[in-house]
Amino acid sequence: MTQAGDRSAPGPTTARSPYAARLATGCGALVALCFCLIVLGALVRAHQAGLACPDWPRCFGQWIPELNLRVAFEVTHRALAGSVSLLFVSLFVLALWRPETRHTTAIFAAAAALLCTQVLLGALTVWQLLAPWTVTAHLLTGNAFAATLLLGALALRDGPRPARAPLAAAARRRVFAAALLLVAQMALGGLVASRHAGLACPEWPACRDGLWFPGWEGPVGLHLLHRANGYALVLGLAAAAQAGRRAPALRRVTRLALLLGLAQVAVGVANVLLDLRVEVTGLHSALAAALVLSVTWAAREAWLGRPERG
Repeated sequence: MTQAGDRSAPGPTTARSPYAARLATGCGALVALCFCLIVLGALVRAHQAGLACPDWPRCFGQWIPELNLRVAFEVTHRALAGSVSLLFVSLFVLALWRPETRHTTAIFAAAAALLCTQVLLGALTVWQLLAPWTVTAHLLTGNAFAATLLLGALALRDGPRPARAPLAAAARRRVFAAALLLVAQMALGGLVASRHAGLACPEWPACRDGLWFPGWEGPVGLHLLHRANGYALVLGLAAAAQAGRRAPALRRVTRLALLLGLAQVAVGVANVLLDLRVEVTGLHSALAAALVLSVTWAAREAWLGRPERG
């Protein structure tokens, strides 16, 4: 028999519900599907297919229009978005169905609000003829939805009272700082794409005509801000990885985020030097989406970590 004072006895943090585990797997699969949807959206933009269907929700007044390459990209994007929406509603209902998964209600409610906002922004993007603010908001909300689903999957996996490992306050601050820089970088990236500023600086490491900072106005200034914040983000990720090296919960995920950040800078440079080739643009967006997920995971672990005793 287990003694009352035996610390090895399993507590609530070690209990695992098979139902919750299956639901966590399904939620993780939906995160992967959202990742594909984000990359597909980037390819729609790269192929200049955002207005291939000039109306919404139909396309040229039809649910199944005559297809060419651009229309096919846009219709596929809409169909995949609809599938994600239906699967999410099913997942939300299943999470509410059983008591052992209802601790995720707030997370999935937040995801539902983001999904509704994303659907509205998708329509506005078409109705407003790809206005930069709608394109940027659509990008940010889509990534926020995927990140919230990841939080839901982790909450289902870990249960209502996950273990809290000791974590230094400096590590927590650095992870949160990197997360804020990433949000700024995503917003700047959306503006660069929507305002066609990707080649405002056609050189690297200089910007134009051998000058590093030819000006801070218009598309050139926007491009330079995106570059500068990208470098700051990599430094922030490196600081987070360095601070989290002694924290088991943070070590791997912060290292992964740093590797993704470095790869993102390299692909961003290639995107400029190769004149925004479609496949490079798609890879750039894929790395950005993966970076959002990894930093979200790190931020969750930082939030859950209890203060380290001095």
